[in-house]
Amino acid sequence: MPRKSDAPGTDARVGPHVILPSDVRTKIAKRAACLVLLIPLVLFEMYLCTAFLPMQWQRAINDSLLDILPKSHDWTPITHPLLSEEIESVLREHVGLRITLFAITVALLLGNAWLIRQVWRFSGRTQTSSENR
Repeated sequence: MPRKSDAPGTDARVGPHVILPSDVRTKIAKRAACLVLLIPLVLFEMYLCTAFLPMQWQRAINDSLLDILPKSHDWTPITHPLLSEEIESVLREHVGLRITLFAITVALLLGNAWLIRQVWRFSGRTQTSSENR
């Protein structure tokens, strides 16, 4: 197969493969990194939103997460079998603590949403700048 010229703006062919210019490879790597970063950010945002669900639903989600995540030995039932119930009772008794935790959760949600937006915009900027050429 004849080789095309290596002049700027043309693809160099080596066998059946095309060697991409370094700026195109960089843009592809940036988009892939953005995607890899967006996935955990969106999952974390979804998990933070569960804080506003009823406690029974939160417990069900947390219990099902143990099936999804890698197994690690959890000593909580052995060392303190009623930990979640105690935390709930403390939050019912101390309204100020409940408000503080609510404010922290909202701040985390807003901060994470801002990060998602920034990564999304950066990913879009990378795409449009490569299309303009």
